[in-house]
Amino acid sequence: MLDDRVVLNKKWAYGGSIFSEKIYRDLAVSSMVSGHKNFLKLLGCCLEFSYPVLVCEYAEVITRSLRGARCPIDPSLTWSMRIIIAKEIANALSYLHTAFSRTLIHKDIQPCQIFLNENGTAKLGEFCNCVFIPEGETYVQDDVVEGTYGFLDPNYVSKEYRNRCLKREDHLVEDPECLSRLVKDGRFDKVVDKNMLVVEGRDIEQERLQIKAFLELSLRCIGRLGDVPNMTDVAKELKRIERLKSVPCLVKETV
Repeated sequence: MLDDRVVLNKKWAYGGSIFSEKIYRDLAVSSMVSGHKNFLKLLGCCLEFSYPVLVCEYAEVITRSLRGARCPIDPSLTWSMRIIIAKEIANALSYLHTAFSRTLIHKDIQPCQIFLNENGTAKLGEFCNCVFIPEGETYVQDDVVEGTYGFLDPNYVSKEYRNRCLKREDHLVEDPECLSRLVKDGRFDKVVDKNMLVVEGRDIEQERLQIKAFLELSLRCIGRLGDVPNMTDVAKELKRIERLKSVPCLVKETV
């Protein structure tokens, strides 16, 4: 509690020079983006521990549990809620990429880093792996691959690493080739979380239309379907997908 309101405290369990650098990077970037509605707002930090403890606004993480690398998404989140979350996180990333003199790359987008406040607004957090792209450059070279398996851009991960990971059957859907085939064949239901579709009164055809467009956009983002869009265009496209409506079939009366 802080001033009679609930807050989130972020305390690191690790130490050492490498983690120390990450902790201070998280603190620095959090302070830079706190004014944007789609980032977890930093309220302050406590220096009475070995490493700074971040104090943030209270919001609920969208996963059921923080345990395990997979961080399963809360099954109560419907498709309509998820598309809004995706759109708002894309807005946050677009801000990171364009708001500063140097482009800032998050590098670890995954459900465990996404929160919802009491109004349902999506908030992005966790900036310890962020990196600045130097002015005049379009990329930086990493010595090691950082991020969470299953949420990494296949183009960022080395071919050897990718092939080794994708032998796991439960992660088959993360193979871009497999996903491309499923979308092309209209069998994308195989990659959809069934929990989010169990909602009475929903427009099934509208959701199928939106989900197909969403998956096609995801394939574009990893270079498997046309040119790779920038994040600003991704945010705009997600807004368009959110508004997609199914076209009702017109049946003529016959005499």
